[in-house]
Amino acid sequence: MSSESETTITSDAPPIDTHKFKDLQITKSGLSSLHISSKEKDPDPQSHSEFYIDVSLYSPSKKDITIHAGSSSKGPILGDVDLKTFSGHYTIELGDPNVEPVRLEELDRVKGWSSRHQFEFERGGRKRDVFLWRHRGRDLSENRDDLELVLEDEEREEEDEVLVVYEAKGGDRGWKGKGRLLVKEGGGEKWELMVLLTVMALIVSKRREQ
Repeated sequence: MSSESETTITSDAPPIDTHKFKDLQITKSGLSSLHISSKEKDPDPQSHSEFYIDVSLYSPSKKDITIHAGSSSKGPILGDVDLKTFSGHYTIELGDPNVEPVRLEELDRVKGWSSRHQFEFERGGRKRDVFLWRHRGRDLSENRDDLELVLEDEEREEEDEVLVVYEAKGGDRGWKGKGRLLVKEGGGEKWELMVLLTVMALIVSKRREQ
């Protein structure tokens, strides 16, 4: 595994073809929670995506992050994240533990790195692969708040394919704007939910550390 002193991430990576990506806008909702809504090119309302991210203010009786379908906490629970260990290891539940058996997954910090995290999941009908969240930029002084998700494949000779981009200062401007996510299409609903849960874990954890 590469060390954190190496500069394997390039700030001059090929531009993202946004026509192949869902554009999800992140905005502030209430004191600590967030709202995620797609900026659809297709006027069909059925293609619209909307999520409410309920972020707990250190309440021991609640999960740190709970994702609901729709625009408020009244929507169905899709999944949650436990951040309480502060060790770079996060427990993720897919599903609503109140009504069904949940699927347990994990997000872990990569050994030897403070800025890289990985998880295993299936995408687009493939078997389980390892996906890596990392900072965008040539070194750790650049774009510390921006992230990209790539498929972890040491045998791949070409440049890593970027599947998701989080831009902390992207998206709609204004005091409510909290960035945007570009998510490559074709991964499936479960994979997209895992993307949301893992990136929210990293965003909220960093916010709590500051």
